[in-house]
Amino acid sequence: MTRLASILVVVAVLLVGCGRHAAYVAGDVTLAGKPLTSGVVTFTPIVAGPSAYGNVGEDGRYFLQTGGGKGLDPGNYKVTVAANATAAEAARMGIKVGREGILPLLTPLKYADVTTTPLTVTVAPGRQEIDLEVEPDAPATSPR
Repeated sequence: MTRLASILVVVAVLLVGCGRHAAYVAGDVTLAGKPLTSGVVTFTPIVAGPSAYGNVGEDGRYFLQTGGGKGLDPGNYKVTVAANATAAEAARMGIKVGREGILPLLTPLKYADVTTTPLTVTVAPGRQEIDLEVEPDAPATSPR
């Protein structure tokens, strides 16, 4: 094999490998047992590497991607889930949306922060379903 041919083979192998990941994750997200109909799920590696994210659809499903490519690398991840209320939901909750247009979170704040989320998962190579259950905050109790 000529030197030029060897270089072309190496370049071809590198190009085929770019943007591909060994794991593909999808699943359902529920809040208090009901499908979450919007929001973002983020898998942040516990060690190092890029995060993967997916939008939650109206059916409660998410599909992860890393950057512009589908999937993610196998490993251990902290998982965050954040969904904001719509303007109509905020109105039903009695919350007036200010000029900034910031809508309240539907999901508890602890799930939106990688340092406080209780959700961790191990992603294996291949296709897999990882369903996520977000628990509502416990109602405040009055002191006795």
